[in-house]
Amino acid sequence: MTWSGPRGWRGISKSGVSRLCAEIDERVRGFLTRPTEGDWPHVWLDATHVKVREAGRVVPVAVTIAGRVNADGRREVLGMAVGSSGAERSGSSSSAPPSAAAWLA
Repeated sequence: MTWSGPRGWRGISKSGVSRLCAEIDERVRGFLTRPTEGDWPHVWLDATHVKVREAGRVVPVAVTIAGRVNADGRREVLGMAVGSSGAERSGSSSSAPPSAAAWLA
């Protein structure tokens, strides 16, 4: 695997990609299952809309982030969800980001 500048990595095999993805998945699982101990009096939700490439076309998506701040001012991300933006919804809520209640329960 070699770095090819602005275009990214070159010469990486399919098995190399799979191995990297497995390592990332393991780290993400650890992050999502970490204990949430201590006092965190401030909890917030924020969202933004970005455009992503999906199935060969560019579509808008909503990115929602849940976070918290403790009494000492330490910030921590609780989770993130990506769902279709309001402009793309067609009456179905199946792809909407999870509710705050699901994150904060």
